[in-house]
Amino acid sequence: MQTHWFYTVWPFVGIGGAIVIVAILLLTDTFRGNTTVSRWRDPAWLAWLAVPLYWIHQFEEYSLPTIGLDYSIQEMICKNLGFPPYPECPIPLAFYPVVNIALMWFGAPLAAYLFRRNVLIGLSFWGLLLANGLLHTAGGIAAGAYNTGLWSAAFLFVPLSLWVIYASAIRGPYSGKVVGTAYAAGALTHVLLFVGYGFYKAGMIGNAGLLVYAAVVGFMPIILAAIATRFFEPELLRPVRSTA
Repeated sequence: MQTHWFYTVWPFVGIGGAIVIVAILLLTDTFRGNTTVSRWRDPAWLAWLAVPLYWIHQFEEYSLPTIGLDYSIQEMICKNLGFPPYPECPIPLAFYPVVNIALMWFGAPLAAYLFRRNVLIGLSFWGLLLANGLLHTAGGIAAGAYNTGLWSAAFLFVPLSLWVIYASAIRGPYSGKVVGTAYAAGALTHVLLFVGYGFYKAGMIGNAGLLVYAAVVGFMPIILAAIATRFFEPELLRPVRSTA
């Protein structure tokens, strides 16, 4: 199937960015909120860690056909929705980079940056990672086979998402309700992504509508977390220096 070169290149751009960000995270204090504790116990640093982890996941999901492995997440999604394989599948190929780039190239870094003002927003994308990780893992177990994105989801998303809960709430300075709500905002975003597929399949939105929906979903963890902040006292949402 002939496609525009960008559909092949964008995951490789992301993995290059992930290598750079991971190096900055591990070798500098640029993204640290508290240098008196381990970076792995620093929720501000952990908020930024979500960004390159998902870029790694995107690389696993979208680069395998390029490197000669017969695993295509686009084909998997079409099949799961009851559509024929490409080129007959009606989902526009532009949908996949739009939703992924909006989510993790723009939405997630913005959320991590906003951690310095609002912890609930800052940690919201970790809920998306946990939901995605559990879905991939459960699918792999149920099928007894690899699904595209499984390794990064199972071995990075799930354990590190649970670690962030531990470092932020269980042994960290933040309310469990705040962290739980942040995770709920991210998890609900994952649900809304599937709602978009449902709207598209039902004919409620067309190709253009699906692309607009994808762009909006990219910022949905922030939007949902911002709405949820209205139900918390401001002091619960402010970053504090961890003593863990």
